[in-house]
Amino acid sequence: MARMYPERLRTETLSNAEKELYRRFATQLPAEFHVFHSVSWQVPDVRYGASDGEADFLLAHPNLGIMVIEVKGGLIRYDGLQAHWYSGSASIKDPFDQAKNNKYSLQKLLKGDPYFSSRWLSMGHAVAFPDVDVKGSLRLDAPREIILDASDMANVLAWVQAAFAHWHGQTEAISTLGEAGLQAIARILSPSWELRLSLATIIQEDETEIRRLTEDQFHILDLLGRTRRAAVSGCAGSGKTTLAVEKAIRLGKQGAHVLLTCYNRHLADNLANGLADIPGVEVASFHAIALEWCRQAGLLIGPAPSDQAFFEDRLPDLLMGAIDKLGPKFDAVIVDEGQDFREHWWVPLQSFLRDTMNGFLFVFYDDNQKLYSGGGIPTEFLPFPLSRNLRNTQQVHKMVMNYYRSGTIPAALGPIGRPVEVHAYADGDALKQLLRQALHRLVSQENVSPEDIVVLTPRAAARSVLWRFGSLGNFRLTDKWAAGGADIYCTTVHSFKGLESPVVILAEIDEQAALDLETILYVGCSRAVSHLIVLAESNTAEAIAGLKAADQAPGAGSN
Repeated sequence: MARMYPERLRTETLSNAEKELYRRFATQLPAEFHVFHSVSWQVPDVRYGASDGEADFLLAHPNLGIMVIEVKGGLIRYDGLQAHWYSGSASIKDPFDQAKNNKYSLQKLLKGDPYFSSRWLSMGHAVAFPDVDVKGSLRLDAPREIILDASDMANVLAWVQAAFAHWHGQTEAISTLGEAGLQAIARILSPSWELRLSLATIIQEDETEIRRLTEDQFHILDLLGRTRRAAVSGCAGSGKTTLAVEKAIRLGKQGAHVLLTCYNRHLADNLANGLADIPGVEVASFHAIALEWCRQAGLLIGPAPSDQAFFEDRLPDLLMGAIDKLGPKFDAVIVDEGQDFREHWWVPLQSFLRDTMNGFLFVFYDDNQKLYSGGGIPTEFLPFPLSRNLRNTQQVHKMVMNYYRSGTIPAALGPIGRPVEVHAYADGDALKQLLRQALHRLVSQENVSPEDIVVLTPRAAARSVLWRFGSLGNFRLTDKWAAGGADIYCTTVHSFKGLESPVVILAEIDEQAALDLETILYVGCSRAVSHLIVLAESNTAEAIAGLKAADQAPGAGSN
């Protein structure tokens, strides 16, 4: 059976002659023949403009070459005096001229392809009149050998072989197409392709949809409007930070003096930039405001100690003394990323309030138990769980849920998104090549702006190989994010906690990272809004890909 293009006859084919000939070609010609039905093309010409070409059928054979066939059904009549053709009573174009012109048009098109540019093409043309009998040649340029009629329909293969022989003759050496030539013909005449939205376009659409979903969640703040103490929990991407910011804005606009605080200095800086024009709202990391108050109160002079014990224990104690000396200042304290706060920090935070009993104290925290390193959230706060992921695409959400440990699995409402990419590398050179290729594809092919890409690593700069890579093709890594910049922002997973980026490349996931792999992957992967790429050492990549495959397998639970 011949290889047919398309595999099934198009439903819009109206010609009964073409329908019947399609069936005969499909069933009577052997598999070596490739048969293209209803093929159209354009041949560019700078001087005269592009010209159209089309063939009812095109036969291609690895040894015989190419045949262009024009089909005319019904009663056929030719008026030699007027040089005019008719099908029934309808005037038609000269089918032999059509076949011949389309043959040369196709030949010109094929010769413009790099594969055929230096190869000889054996091509012929023919005309099929499947409904009528033809007794002999019809015209000097219409010999019987290139005419298929009703009598040939019973043995189409014999006619095809004879028609090819007519064009080759007895002495002509045939330049065969071969299998490679057939593949080139199929690639040119019947290509398969997919026009996908660029990732840049997807990012814009995702941003609009996620903004809408997030703003729809503001009704939660309406429900908590009279509540003075609340602990709002949810997974990464559930909109906690957005709700924290909105609560601060609402209280500030009502005349309250609000402190919005968090553990991560980078997150605090980002929130402060966004709220710079909002009156009454002060933004600072917990340790930054503690140092500021202790210095104002004269309890800390000179550089602060750098040891962890000072910041976890001694500084909060000093802050209590500073508050006693300077007096409480705020009407509301809002804490984001509250899972990072130690149990004894809540006392000075509450002491910041002018009214310690009725002042607003809201905490927004991630309820993933793997993240807890402190004492947890005060039990007297009204618990309010968030059950939906609004920030990440569903594909990113599925990946993140592999590392989420909580009593309930949140639903993902965001766009479906592209599948998460997991790429393995064997050494630093291979990692550099993967990263360079990923950046080139994202920026040069997917039109993603460099400012929408963040490279995250679990290692500090002194221990990361990323900073020794230098140039990555047209790109370089930078530790300073800048809008409109050409460099790619690179930082640690820890520093980027609480922040987000349209595209995240999570790199250097290896045996060292495996010591805290679930936390690194949970935090790092959940930073990606629209697309996530994970570059992992081979063994670790296999484990990650296995989880990803199991999550996407038929019958797997939906997140």
